[in-house]
Amino acid sequence: MKKIIRFSAFLLLSAFVMTACEDDNTNPSTDMDFTYQTIDNTSWQGVYNTYINSPYGGSYPLVMDWTVDFNGNSRGLVYLHIESPAISDIDEEMVMTNYVYNGDNTGTFDYNTYHITFTIDGLNRRMEVDSLRLGLELDDTGNKTYFGGRTTLTQTR
Repeated sequence: MKKIIRFSAFLLLSAFVMTACEDDNTNPSTDMDFTYQTIDNTSWQGVYNTYINSPYGGSYPLVMDWTVDFNGNSRGLVYLHIESPAISDIDEEMVMTNYVYNGDNTGTFDYNTYHITFTIDGLNRRMEVDSLRLGLELDDTGNKTYFGGRTTLTQTR
């Protein structure tokens, strides 16, 4: 008789466990929303690698290290550090005159004369920016050569 009661208690306990496990079969990643409510007071950093052709011959690597700060009130800053063996290091700080966040992980911002669009991957905290670039005068002609392009930035703040 004791064996039957123990076996019955075991079956009852198993039924409770199975019922509890059935409720846990939801996929949490499909239920989570990775849309940013705001991008105010966030900072994003990324690198764009390219090459520069020296006016004296040869092609050299050019590294553009970008930081984009959204400070609030539709204002911010764009920082750029450029390194290459072909030119002296360059550090630029450019005022972001306006930014608009659409509330759906997309938006735009303006710096210098550039109007930039972006898309945020909220799950990975990455921002894909359509074209971060800067024009440089590489010779005495006054003509600018533009460097940069589509850049992925990672949220740092």
